[in-house]
Amino acid sequence: MAQQPIRVVVEKRRSGCGTWLAGMILLGLAIEYWYVSLAIVAIVIAVAVVRARQKRELARHRPGPRDPWLNEVAVALSDLGLREAARNTGAALGGAAMDGDIGLQVDRFLVYVNLFSDQRLARQAELGLRAKPEVRAAVANGGTAIRTAGRVVFVANGRGGVVDEFRFDEVVRVVGGIPIPPPLQPASAHSTPAVPAPSPDVLEQLRKLGELRNAGMLTDAEFDAKKAELLGRI
Repeated sequence: MAQQPIRVVVEKRRSGCGTWLAGMILLGLAIEYWYVSLAIVAIVIAVAVVRARQKRELARHRPGPRDPWLNEVAVALSDLGLREAARNTGAALGGAAMDGDIGLQVDRFLVYVNLFSDQRLARQAELGLRAKPEVRAAVANGGTAIRTAGRVVFVANGRGGVVDEFRFDEVVRVVGGIPIPPPLQPASAHSTPAVPAPSPDVLEQLRKLGELRNAGMLTDAEFDAKKAELLGRI
């Protein structure tokens, strides 16, 4: 019988010498030309910072269905020196769904103009905000001011100081002169409009509930349940 040739396969393993040598060469060049290396690092850091800032700005200035009206608000309030800081920051305020919002600021004054589909939702948003202990405390010390005008809720903040009431009044006056757009989802002609049931002063009841909770007569769960029930009557 003829013998079959035997094939021997020898596998060569790559050593890490080449990679190590290349790394040492790059390190030597970086040390030798340190000023070039610093410039490259500075450029990379600057690009990363700019991109991160752009992402934050895009997140704070989201497009929304009420942008035409919000643009009018921004232009009108620019005459008062306010510049846009944020737009369409969320879908709800104080537990009430809103159509859109815009934040504007100047110096130590920041104000958010929030638009709702109807006055009932705007009022519910204001009550929901005022029901929060931290908001009540901020309003009491003058650091925050809340005002509702029709379908618009204004929330101003003094940014560490007291809210400039004169500037706040001017913002409310200027925005009040801009025509309000129709609701995004008008009620159906066959639907029965919701009529708020007459109830005692909700704010007073919420205040008393807070006192009862602080006195230990109500648990947090009982307080939250009762608060939701009162807000649901609005």
